[in-house]
Parts: sequence; C-alpha cells; structure tokens
Amino acid sequence: MTVPAPGAPAAGGAGGSPPAAGTGGPSAGGATDSAPPAPVHGAEGSGTPPGEQPDGAADRPEAPQSGPGAESFEATGRMGQGSLRHGHLQNAVANVEGDIVGGDKYVLLLGGTKKRLRTLSPLIEERVRFAYHPPLCFSVASEALRKQNLLILRGAHGYGKSALAVRLLMGACQGGPVYHLDSDVDFASLAEQLESGSGGIERGVGFLLDHPADIGNLDREGFEKVQGALSRAGAWMVLTVASTEVSDSELLGGVLDVSEEPDQHAVVRAHVRWRLGERAAGRLLARPDVYDLLAELLAGEPACRQAAELAAALCEEYESGELSAERLRERRARTEAEDFEIWAESLPDLAARSLALALAVLNGLPQEYVARAARALRDRLEDDAPYIRAAGADGRLPQPRNLFAVPRRRQLTLLRARAVPKSQGEPGEVLEYKDPDYPRMVIKHAWTQYEIQDELLDWLGQLVMDPSEEVRVYAAAGLGVLAADSFGYVSGRILNRWAYSDSAYRRAAVAYALSVGCRDDWVREQAAAMVETWLGDRSRPLGQATAVRVHGLGAVTDRPVEEIGRLAVVGNVTVAVAVGCSLADLLADDFELTAAVLNMLHEQAADYRARPTALLSFLILAAQLVIDTEERSVGGQVPDRPALLYLAHRRPELQEPFIRLWRAALNQAFFDDEAEQVMRNWAALAERDPELREMFRLMIGAIAYGDERSGRILRRCADEWTHPDNLAPLPLAASTVHAQLDLEKVLSDRLADSQ
Repeated sequence: MTVPAPGAPAAGGAGGSPPAAGTGGPSAGGATDSAPPAPVHGAEGSGTPPGEQPDGAADRPEAPQSGPGAESFEATGRMGQGSLRHGHLQNAVANVEGDIVGGDKYVLLLGGTKKRLRTLSPLIEERVRFAYHPPLCFSVASEALRKQNLLILRGAHGYGKSALAVRLLMGACQGGPVYHLDSDVDFASLAEQLESGSGGIERGVGFLLDHPADIGNLDREGFEKVQGALSRAGAWMVLTVASTEVSDSELLGGVLDVSEEPDQHAVVRAHVRWRLGERAAGRLLARPDVYDLLAELLAGEPACRQAAELAAALCEEYESGELSAERLRERRARTEAEDFEIWAESLPDLAARSLALALAVLNGLPQEYVARAARALRDRLEDDAPYIRAAGADGRLPQPRNLFAVPRRRQLTLLRARAVPKSQGEPGEVLEYKDPDYPRMVIKHAWTQYEIQDELLDWLGQLVMDPSEEVRVYAAAGLGVLAADSFGYVSGRILNRWAYSDSAYRRAAVAYALSVGCRDDWVREQAAAMVETWLGDRSRPLGQATAVRVHGLGAVTDRPVEEIGRLAVVGNVTVAVAVGCSLADLLADDFELTAAVLNMLHEQAADYRARPTALLSFLILAAQLVIDTEERSVGGQVPDRPALLYLAHRRPELQEPFIRLWRAALNQAFFDDEAEQVMRNWAALAERDPELREMFRLMIGAIAYGDERSGRILRRCADEWTHPDNLAPLPLAASTVHAQLDLEKVLSDRLADSQ
C-alpha cells in the first residue's frame, strides 16, 4: 500500500486523474454520488412462516436498523469473530467425520481430490504402546523399515500385522504423528505430494495403509517412486497385505513375511497386565477357572485382535466383581464388527448414556460444557411422570438421584474416553473419546437403535441456542450427522422451520448442519433444491438469509461468490448481515478468494440498490477476519492482524478495491457507526503492534489522498480515540492518524500553490 509522494497529482475530490492502484481513488458510492442509497429494511417477523410468530414479537420494540443495538453493529463489533467461527466449524466437522485432523495443516491432494489425513486412533496407539507382545520377527522388521522407509508386511489374517505395523511406525517416528490412509489411496499421487511438499506434511511422520485396494497393480516402479518420496520427506510407510496379494516378484525385496503363529496366551497376559497391573493380573491369571476358560476360548485359528478383546472382556468381568464364564463365551462369540455395539449397549444407565451422547456431540470441548449438556439430555429423557416414593422391603425410602455417585474418572473409563489439558496453557481440561471414530458412531447408534429421535432433535435445538459459540457449532455439526442419514425427517422437522427462525443462531445452525450433511451427494442434491426455494422467496427474507449462509460454507454450490452476490439487492438488514458473514466464512476457508470478493463488492457499491449491503459486507469482513502472521511482536507473541489490511499491504491487486471500499464505507451515512467502530478496533490492534501501526498509517494516507471529506472523518475518529471521556484511549494510533493527515494536508497545499 503506497502513499503519494510530494508533487503527486490530486484525485477524487480534486477532480484530477485517479491515482495508481493502491493509492485510492474517487469514493465508490460516497457522498458525492447522485443516486440515494436503497432503503434497508428491518426484518422483525418478516420471514416467519405463516401462522408462526417469533417469541415475544408482539411486545418487542422495533430493532434499530444500524448503529448501537442493531445486528449490523453486532456483526462488526467483535474482531476476528469470523476467523474464530471458522476454527470452531473446522474442529466440529473433524469431530463428526471421525479421526481426522482439525484445521488445514495436514491436507493432501490424492487422485485429484482434497482429502484430510486421519490420525491413527489414540485407542489403538495406547494398546500397542502398553500391551504389545512383539513377535520374533520384530527386530528384523524394524531394521528393514529403517533402511527402506517403505515396508510391506505380508501374512495370514489374525497374525497381528496391523499391530506390528503400528509399533514399527511409532518406533520410527519417535513421537511424530502416524496417519491411517484410506485403502483406496493413489500411490502415484501420494509420491508426487511427498516430493513437492505441497501437502504440508511435516518430516518424521508415518503412514499406515491396511490392505490397499490396488495392491495387485503395484509394480516395482510405483514402489520405488513412493519409497524415494518417503526417504526425501523423512517419512515412513508400512503396508499390510494378505499372504497372496503381492503379484509382482520384483517387490519381494520390500516384503517381510509375518509367518510366525502368534502366542495368543501371551497377548492376553500382556493386555491383562496393562489393564490391571502386575499384582492383580497375576492373581487373576493364576485362577484355575480362568486358565481353563482361556484354553477353551483361545483354541482354534490364531487371532491377535480377538485375544486382545478377550483380555479386555476378562478385565471388565473381573472389575465388576462377578466373573461369568458364560458371558465371556457369549462375548467371544460376537464378531469383531459388533465390538462397538457391545460397548454401547453395555452402558449401565441413563446417566452413562446421556454422558456418552453429550461427549459425542461436544467431543474435545471443556468438561463443564459436556457435563451441562449431559444433564440437559438426561433430564429430557427421564420419566417425569408423578410417582409415590414407597418404602422398600428394608423399610427405607429410595434415595433421589445422587450426582456424586460416580466420579468422572470412572465415567471416562467406562466411556473409553479421557481428559486432556486445554491448549496454549489455558487452565482446565477438555474431554474426548480415545477413538476419534466414536463421536459419529455414538450419535448414529442412539438415533437408529432407540425411539428417541424427537428428544434428540429437541436437545440439539437447545444446544444450538447455548451462549457458547463452540457448543452451538458442535451441536449443529451433530445435527448434520443426523441429516446425512435421515434428511427427509430432519429437514421437515428442523431445517425448514429453522430456516425462517427469528433466531440468528438457529439459522446459522442450519448452514452448519448442511455443511456436514451435504458431504453425501444425494443429500447435497436435495439440499440444493431446498436452499434454492429459500433463496427465491422474496417475501420471506429470513429464509434468504439462511440460504446465503449455506452458500458461504460451499455446501450446495461450486460458485459461492456469485450465489452470495445475488442477494446484495435485497433491501434487508438481516440479509445484508448474512451476506457479510457468508463472505467471511468463504475467505476464512480460502483467502485466495479475497480478490474476487473485494472486486465483487466494489462493483456492487456502484449500484445504489446493492450499495448498503455491499458496504456493510465489507465492514463485516474487515471486522470478522484476522490472520495469524509469522511476524513476532515485541512481547514474543504471534499477533492477530486484520486480514484485509494485512493482505492488501502485500498484494497490490487488492489495494484499489480495498481503499475505494473503505472510502465509501466512511462516507455513507447509513452504517457510519459500524464503519467508525471497525476503524477503532483496527486502531486498537495497531496501538500495541508497531508493524501493524505502519500498515495502518499507509492505509490512512491512501484513504485520505485527494479526498478531503474522508480525511475529516478520519481526523474526527482519531480525536475520539483520545477524548478525555474515553476510558480506553489509543494515543499512539491517534497520533499516527493525525501525523499522516497533517502530511497529506501539507502535500495538498504545496500542490495547490504550484498550480
């Protein structure tokens, strides 16, 4: 962003030629435009479905359309709100998609499509780390992987190839992450990504590929290509295949046969010691009845996984106080695929099931949020019919529910979950399932196996109104899981109704839910038609506001900028705020769209019908988007900086629309409070960040260049930042603005004298 040098020609209000890109220009839709701005109407009740009134609508005073108290003022009041919202949604989607890394760091383009990498289940990692019984070939396999970076483990089913692969990768990575690749991975694309480094994969990671689908097509050339890419990236990969699946004899140099029949009794002993400790395990395994039972149940074909599950069942029976051989036989007879159902259906009571569901929806959030949600669900599902407390056979009255009955430590053990410290040194803990696949599985199990569909939807409806934005977004993502499986029911019961809700929280929840549900192609097609209906109904702007939020998440269209731009001519504050928030969602996900968005807003600002929405949208982007930069502040912290200012400072093609939109936003009268609020919030960030203050100074100079009205507005803003009544003054930012405006005046006077 450049500031005119002395002697530069005037522009804008001075009537000269417009300056070069980045130095500003005539106000786009400012006070000098002849056409008045289109009226922007409030939305109280305007989008409510027939026969349905918003809560309290009859007694509520009409909300202001701009300034303090208006939704436009709220949308521009919290710096970084859009970036924070984007982070919440990413983590919520990662939660219900399974063991996938939240955020953008680990993304590969495999086979021409973008896929996130799934981290290895911590539950599996924990078992392998503490309860692994290595085979005789372990040292040979470890040395082979160290030398080759790529190893194929070949052996019969049940010989422990997957556990061996995990243990080898954990040793090679030395604490680095291990990723579980999909079986349909494209070897050639993976090699290219590792060679180019464009996938953002850090050095020292491991990849587990169980039974790849195209192993029959893998030849020596493909093997060496992946092997070389792994070596250059400092990464490792282990493939597991059946004993007959390698078809190219030239691959045999990279194959290690796992031919040793596993010692299932040793596997059981290792797992029992891990779970119970040495002393308790010794007592249990020394019992004659346990010895006979293990001999019976471990007979037949070897199966390491089933031996480990038998050990887990044996420990659970032992800890329950009553070891039943018959129950163990029944559990042993169940197939591997039923392991989750065995666990889910063995939860003992409503409290445990409510906590399991609450944790599934809010997995990874602070324990207080999970506990509150669990209580709300339990209260909703409990039998609330009146009853009489009668004395039992012992003459005592039954006690009411005891909230101290089971401590959290035992609850987490029962739920196969854990507590981990919050990130970035924040005090407190978050709760999460050890197996990242569990959240989605628990939600779907409850929905499909029990007659609580309406209760679940009502509970999620309560959560999407929670004061915490994290809780609201996670609850909406949970609703999206249900929409993906039962779209007709959920859309009829919830989505269509909430789309016209008076609550912005519910409208946003519809968009978040569809961003999850529309990952299914059939659901995406149905949802696209439903959203188009909302979009086309001009008589119900709340539905249009919901539709534009859906487009902002890219749920139903591949052309979101154009689809969102269609709504700019709707003269409604709620729709205008939704347009701004949707564009913020788009840019938070991909800042490469910044030029397209700013140019679109700049063009729309020239149309009097679309100008109010375009300028408010620009202010929302300016307020809601921050960017984490690599530069360090004086205190050593990574500062958050306004994304638009930071990007415009570094990308010349953004500077002209950026400056023109700022001029127009400052000069228009309808959202002047919002414009001054955003400018002050930027100044507050610049107050404590010298590098940002320099960017801010250059921006002020570019806005005021040749535009006296904008200069006067900026000077008045700076005066307010240091007013005696201001309890949070900004002296450095105000001084920067005044100094730059004084310089602009000197340059302007010199230019006038020379003419």
